[in-house]
Amino acid sequence: MNYLTVNKKNNMWVALWPCLFLLLMFAFRTGQSDITKSMGITQNVGASIPANIPFTNEQGKAVKFGDMLHGKPVIILPVFYSCKTGCALLIDNVIKTLAKATRGDILRPGRDMDIVMYSIDPKEDADLAHAKKALIFNSLTPHLSNPAATAEWRKEAEGGWHLLTGNLDSIRALSSSIGFSYNYRAVPDLDHKKTVWLINHPTCTVVLTPEGKISSYTIGTDFQTREVEADLAVAKQGQIGRKTDQSSMFGCIMLDPATGKNRVVIENVWRLAGILTVLGVAVFIAILSRQTKKANSLSGGGLSLH
Repeated sequence: MNYLTVNKKNNMWVALWPCLFLLLMFAFRTGQSDITKSMGITQNVGASIPANIPFTNEQGKAVKFGDMLHGKPVIILPVFYSCKTGCALLIDNVIKTLAKATRGDILRPGRDMDIVMYSIDPKEDADLAHAKKALIFNSLTPHLSNPAATAEWRKEAEGGWHLLTGNLDSIRALSSSIGFSYNYRAVPDLDHKKTVWLINHPTCTVVLTPEGKISSYTIGTDFQTREVEADLAVAKQGQIGRKTDQSSMFGCIMLDPATGKNRVVIENVWRLAGILTVLGVAVFIAILSRQTKKANSLSGGGLSLH
């Protein structure tokens, strides 16, 4: 190896290491924004949900949370009905899982469990909840052997699937009881002509015992048949499950319209992109290092002074 080769190698490392350092700072930053600090899930397993929290159901009727308990396990989904990203993905996964379960005649809403969706946006009303429920059941309802069987299935399932709306106090009371923290704030739009409400939130489902005690959580947007079956079996016995790993936390971040960006960013996607970039650079450096060592070995190693 001559002096020029050694010098080029040193220059390559001098150039790459600052880049690697900056990428590491981006991907593994320990600081959090005020928004992400206000989001999270505390798994309050064993805690009971207050039965007297007032809501309005999708039919416009005043109800209390305790009215949702009918002697079966309950699955809670904190969402907002107009969300097009994280909530929509979670609901879609629930529908797909239950549609598959229907073919095996398992996990039928109204028979095996009740499902309670509540909007975390106090501006949403019963009309929107009613429309959302219709969309859900238009996708979920199976085509059984005859129309009467299909109608019977839908009637039972709709009776066990509740979409609630409420004021901010009710929403905060239920969210606090299940350990669901999210950010809800008003900001001016880009032209400052009106107020826009931003909702930044994690995604999860919460399984309750028939008595309304928190049994288990699913973190993120996954809703897998076997896991849900197991969680419901535990809850049905009035038992408390284990806490769930939260490494797959998934959150919707709505950007401030005053910045000119008015769509949703999933912060974990950016972190994952940074991590993958770091790994790619690390592999690139390792390959270059190995090739350099191999070339050095074939050339006899050391510096030529002649």
